[in-house]
Order: sequence, then structure tokens, then C-alpha cells
Amino acid sequence: MKSQQFTKIITLVIFLALLSYFSINFFNRTIEATSNGKEEVKAVLDEFFKQRGKALLNQDLREIEYFYDKSSTYGKWALDHEKRRIEYVKGWSEKRNLKFTEAESFYRIKNIKAGENSIWVYAIETMKMGYAYNAKSDVINLMGLGIRHSIQLVKVDGKWLIRRDWYYDPLDEDSAYIDASPAEGIIPEAAPTSTPQEEMEQKPKKKGKYDREGAVAYADKYAGAAWGSGNNYEYNPKYKDYYGVGGDCTNFVSQVLHEGGGLPMDNVWFFNGKDASTAWAQAPALFNYLIYTGKGKLIAKGHYLDMVKPTEQYPQGAIRALEKGDLICYEEKGEIVHFAVVTGFDSMGIPVVNTHTSDRYHVPFDLGWDKRVVYRFIHIND
Repeated sequence: MKSQQFTKIITLVIFLALLSYFSINFFNRTIEATSNGKEEVKAVLDEFFKQRGKALLNQDLREIEYFYDKSSTYGKWALDHEKRRIEYVKGWSEKRNLKFTEAESFYRIKNIKAGENSIWVYAIETMKMGYAYNAKSDVINLMGLGIRHSIQLVKVDGKWLIRRDWYYDPLDEDSAYIDASPAEGIIPEAAPTSTPQEEMEQKPKKKGKYDREGAVAYADKYAGAAWGSGNNYEYNPKYKDYYGVGGDCTNFVSQVLHEGGGLPMDNVWFFNGKDASTAWAQAPALFNYLIYTGKGKLIAKGHYLDMVKPTEQYPQGAIRALEKGDLICYEEKGEIVHFAVVTGFDSMGIPVVNTHTSDRYHVPFDLGWDKRVVYRFIHIND
């Protein structure tokens, strides 16, 4: 009996020793593969993000197509996404009678997992873009985008290629319509004194219950990964990040209204340090809350052309009635799906917005959205 027990003990010791040996060696190989792979992949990504901006600016897919694993269905899908966004941006710029003047990115690797022939990279892209209207070609408008990428790279014939690239796209995919197409409509130049900034300058300034400048300052500081934002391109850590669990756009707008604009929380609209109320974090509920409490007023509702064309109520279009700190809702297929905060106006007086999930900094309010989207312009009562 003792001999059998001794044999079992020896067998167990040998098994544990072998398990430890293989585990350590596997772990070491994983570490080595991750280290070596990371250096190789970083060189690829450095060039990829450099060329990515060029492809968008030149509207030429050939600038980046050689980075993709076109032998894979997933690789073809990833490349097709880039084709769609380039085509969308080209169509949008033509319909708005403007040209993009610059597009450049830098990125940060947040996490990397490596195998022998495949590496997953979670990276944050920060993009700066400039555009000028043909009617005012000497004035460059700058805007920023922030994009979270989950990229799978595979080694094919000794070369690292992109097989998957999953991300929310501020230039195309923030839409329920996979065939997103920009709305028609060239915007006429605003009359000399018709923009909200100029009107506000002519009126005696008084600070009401809602601090508009404070709201914009907060929105600019915490615009996330988008170029132009502050806080080291990070969200406010005081609040929960709802990216991946329904989206963070409405949570961000509520923060802007409260932290920046000074609107007080109540028992319906609140964040308690851990969780948010429905009215705080969900777009349809926030819209209803603002309208029914009287904190917000619906200026106008309609498709893009409805909001920019002259009407009896708004002779220069409803877009001229918006002020800094006001809000825009985006409705698709009968449902409010997104919120943005107006943070300024570009050289043609078009409202520019900041958002979360697809992080935006001073981006024209309709860029990235389909022609079928219904907009709701909301004035926050002072």
C-alpha cells in the first residue's frame, strides 16, 4: 500500500513538474511572440495610420488597400468599409461645396494579444481634419475625430496584414443604414449679422440658469479621443463610460448640461456616482425629459433640407436659430438614436458638434449621417 502511495506521489510530482515546465515555456513563448509581434505590428500600424489620412484626403483607396488580407472574406469586408467611408466623404464634400484640406492621424495601442500567426490590437485613433468651403477657400475649418479600433492582423507570406478592423466610424457608420448617403443641399452664406455668435455679441450678455460657455468648455475638454479635446483625450473618469453597452452619447450630453451648463440633477435625471437614470443615459428618455420639464424647447424637426431651407418662422433656416450649448437629436427609423451638443459654428455658420461613442470635436452636425435621418433641434432654456 505504501509503495502504491509512493508511486502515486512520484507520478503526481512528475506531472506537476512537466505541467509547470510546459506552462512556463508556453508563457515565455507567448511573451516573446507578443514582444516581437508588437514591434513588427507597430511598424505596420505606423505606416497604416499615416496612409489612412492620405487615402481619405485624396479619396483614393489604393493608398491603403495593400494593408489588407484580401484573401479573407473578413479582410475584404474591412477594406470595403474603407471604400464606403471614402465614397461617403467624397459625396458629402461635393454636396456641401467644400474641399478637405488636411487629414492626419496618430494612434495609441491600449492592448495587444498575440498568438503565433495572429495578433489582436485595441488602438485609439485621433484624427485631425481641415476643410474649406469653395465660397470661402481662404478659411480653414478644423475638426477632430476619435475612433476606437479592434484590429486583427495575420501573417501571410511573412507579411502582417489586416484581416479585421472593427470600429464605430464618425464619418460613415454612425447610422442604421449600411448604405449611408449624404443629403443634398449647398448651404448659402449667412447674412452678415444672422449667425448666433454675432447676434449674441450685439446683445447685452447676461448669465442665466444655463451657462452656455461653461457647457461648451466642458464638451471640448471631455470630447474623448477626438483631436482638439482636452484631458489627455480621455473621458471624465468621474462618470461611467457606456461605450459598448448602448453608447455614451447621451451620458456625455447630460454631463455637459450639468457639469458645464450648471443644470441641477433631480430625482428623474441624475447620476449617483455609480449608475445613471434612464433620463440621464438614454436618448429618447432625455429628449422627453427636457421637453416635458420645460428645460428644453423643440426648435424644429425634419430632414436635412427641412432644417436648412428658409421658412416663414426661420427665414434663414432653423440652423440659424441654434446657439452654443443647444442640442441636436438624430432619429432613424422612427427612433431617437443619438445626441450631440452644439459647440460652435463654422465659416459658413453651420453648427458644429461634439459627441461621444463616435468621438467628435467641432464636426459639422450632419457629417457621417444618412439623408434619411430626421433631426430635432433643441434650445436649452436659459
